[in-house]
Amino acid sequence: MKIIYYKSLVCPRCIPTNRLIARVRREHPEIEIEEIEVLSHLPRAWRDGVMTLPTLIVGAKRFHHAPSLEELLQAFEATSTT
Repeated sequence: MKIIYYKSLVCPRCIPTNRLIARVRREHPEIEIEEIEVLSHLPRAWRDGVMTLPTLIVGAKRFHHAPSLEELLQAFEATSTT
């Protein structure tokens, strides 16, 4: 299982999420994170139903903001155990 992170370089709301993703990478290197720049991959974003930025997808759970690290890890663990 992995975290898919839809972002854009021109998205000011993505800045806190970028910090969260950096923290996840430092503290949980076992978690795979796929970062997708929406402006470069618009068809994929549409296919995945991304309507707002940032969007973090963890299994069936979606975050449209920077969740706390605990919220993100809980979603990841819930998806990994099902």
